[in-house]
Amino acid sequence: MLEDIKKGLMTGLGAVLLTKEKIEESVDKLVKESKIKEEDARKLIEELAGTGQKQAKKVETDVSDFFKKTLSGMNVARKDEIVDLKRRIDALEVRLSVLEGREGEGA
Repeated sequence: MLEDIKKGLMTGLGAVLLTKEKIEESVDKLVKESKIKEEDARKLIEELAGTGQKQAKKVETDVSDFFKKTLSGMNVARKDEIVDLKRRIDALEVRLSVLEGREGEGA
């Protein structure tokens, strides 16, 4: 599920990049038609592309925050918590096998 969401976000970010290309094409066309100066065109491209990138970052942050809140509300264990528990179980199993071995020797 998370992979699908990541793919969706990446597709959205790809759309932002595609939009930047379209912006550049449109602005270059205006320059060729002498409707705007080259210097103004570059500023416009940078401004519009920057806005798109900011929006993409905000969407990414908002989605990430949403999933963090949702998962914490669902009381789902994080991967690092599971790894820690596995480590503790492994250590306890070793200790138990040592103790069982000693019991068998004493009998």
